[in-house]
Amino acid sequence: MVENLKGWLPVDAVVAEDRPGLSWLEMPDVPLAEPFFQETVDRARSQNGRRELFTEFDTLLQLEKTLDTVPPTGFIFHASRCGSTLVSNACRAITNSIVLSEPPALDKLIARLITDAAAHSPRSAIYSALIRALVHVLAQRRNGDERHLFIKFACCSFSQIDRIRRIWPNVPWLFLYRDPIETIVSNITNVPPWLLDSDRRVLASITNTSTTEVASMSLEELCARTIGSLYSTADRLANDGGMLLNYNQLSVPVISSVLKFFNINPSSDELETITRTSCTYSKETSRAFIADAETKQQQASALVREAAAAWAIEPYRRLEEKRMGNHE
Repeated sequence: MVENLKGWLPVDAVVAEDRPGLSWLEMPDVPLAEPFFQETVDRARSQNGRRELFTEFDTLLQLEKTLDTVPPTGFIFHASRCGSTLVSNACRAITNSIVLSEPPALDKLIARLITDAAAHSPRSAIYSALIRALVHVLAQRRNGDERHLFIKFACCSFSQIDRIRRIWPNVPWLFLYRDPIETIVSNITNVPPWLLDSDRRVLASITNTSTTEVASMSLEELCARTIGSLYSTADRLANDGGMLLNYNQLSVPVISSVLKFFNINPSSDELETITRTSCTYSKETSRAFIADAETKQQQASALVREAAAAWAIEPYRRLEEKRMGNHE
């Protein structure tokens, strides 16, 4: 079985007939070209003749020992709707790179760290081993010449950065964020799955509340509490291994500095591609990019501003002080 899975990718973590495991898709010739991993999977599934299968998690650990893969180059974390897709798209412009943008299986395994595994417990060690093996398999060299691996994590995964860094202690990481009022407006206007997650244990853990309290919160309060917690985590951990980036800083020169922080010196052709793609909407490249900060500030309701003031403005202020202090 294992020797026949080269070129296959684990596309989701699922439960089949009461057995937890992974859904795999045969995609040796499918470039990860879309802004999100799931979009690439959807495209591959639309093509006839692609096989799928289910395995239990031990297959990951067996494959980890056999596949030729790319070690991580840089990690992209974010607080939702703050430019992380633009940065991951720029990483995709680097020749011979693999960009894993929020693969569902990775998101779900990290969520299990939050809900099912206390820190330093045996179960935490098991999940960490599976996360390491999953990334190893997702980063396999399918063409043979891949050299760089960038991973954009789902926003809630940042709450587990301590444990992620224990797996990969030397990988540089970026945290993107923006004015919390703008983030809250964006999330309640187009509500993302993480904010509607039926497993309220994830957000309860991040916000240091109970699942009952999470269920009773307005979306505005829940979003404000969540991003405020993520901002506090970033403030606590920002150091030489991490880079802080505010949405309002985003530009081609700043993205180039991010790549250099990841130890990548983009070529002139790569910078030209980054410049061209940065002029389009990162999640839908057929649309031109239009700055929306002022619009979102104007759209903010009294409830949004109240929630931001209560839970997110102060962590945002501290994070900005940390970022600007690091540049002095």
